[in-house]
Amino acid sequence: MASLHPPLLLLGLVLPGIAVAQAGATAGFAMGGQIEAGTCAVGSVSRTMPEVTADVFSQNAAGSAGVPSSYTSFVLALTRCAGVLGAEFVMGTPADAEPTHSNVFRNKAADAAPFTSIWLKVGACTSSSTIMPGTPFSRGFSTPNYELPLCAQYHKHRGGLVTQGGISTDFTVTITYR
Repeated sequence: MASLHPPLLLLGLVLPGIAVAQAGATAGFAMGGQIEAGTCAVGSVSRTMPEVTADVFSQNAAGSAGVPSSYTSFVLALTRCAGVLGAEFVMGTPADAEPTHSNVFRNKAADAAPFTSIWLKVGACTSSSTIMPGTPFSRGFSTPNYELPLCAQYHKHRGGLVTQGGISTDFTVTITYR
């Protein structure tokens, strides 16, 4: 008759190669991040302003004035503004300004009409504040969709008379959300 071994003894006899558990190396672990304000989807703006004749511009070579017949109203549309309480807008950079008039956007047309630029305003065409290229301005809103009303118009700056030619500008809008 075979003798019975106690279970521990049997385990020791059957599995002689198992090692006793040992402490391993340790490692540091760090995580971090930042909570940002929400964001919006932004619609691009592309507008064709009306054709006008050179005689609607100031006929004073030293004069500077906007052209009311060129008023072009439009909006910069922001949608899906989850978690947004407002935004800071920067239209272009100081390099987008007309060199002799920092409050209007430079005429970048290939066949540019001389002494012309584009005046951009926030709000209504007849009474609103001028947007200076590269200068930030803020608006508060807390709705999922927001429309920033804008108006553009042709502008004659000092130095000479306006004659035939193109007039256009382009720039990047930088938006920082709150």
